[in-house]
Amino acid sequence: MALGRGSLGVVIALLWSAPLPVLAMPGPPQARLEYSVKANYLVRFAAFVEWPRRSFATGQSPVVICVVGRDPFAGALDRAARAQTAHGRSLAVRRPGGPDEVAGCHILYVGKGGGRMVPAGARPILLVTDATVSSERGMIHFVITDERVRFHIDLQAASRSGLSISSRLLNLALSVRGG
Repeated sequence: MALGRGSLGVVIALLWSAPLPVLAMPGPPQARLEYSVKANYLVRFAAFVEWPRRSFATGQSPVVICVVGRDPFAGALDRAARAQTAHGRSLAVRRPGGPDEVAGCHILYVGKGGGRMVPAGARPILLVTDATVSSERGMIHFVITDERVRFHIDLQAASRSGLSISSRLLNLALSVRGG
């Protein structure tokens, strides 16, 4: 069955609107599944955020997803980003070793101990934090609600940094600050 342009939009909306489940399994498999889901969200976020043109060196530069601090993804983020695109750009995953290396990141996931790597001031970097790591919130903050990975969005912080977040993504958030 072929999907028309309108039907495809409905299918995408349905996929996005169903929160990704985190199965209640004891021990490490649950954590692996949780971070696999979060990795897929990070990759999906790239398609629903717009950065200023000056954020990219060239028209072919990739959208760079960075992980600072402890990396909980165990390769899941690299697998999720492989062969994916957003806004006609490929996705790349990096793990900066110091604060000066964060400058080329477009999405910055802050793992345990990564807080010192977050750049001060408003830069066009989508800051993603995680309730399992810290209660401090970035522009997008992961939480587990009803055994599902969900997120809150701080639209004011994103706007101050020059980022534009699609209303389709805002509609999926548990809450939107400044929306």
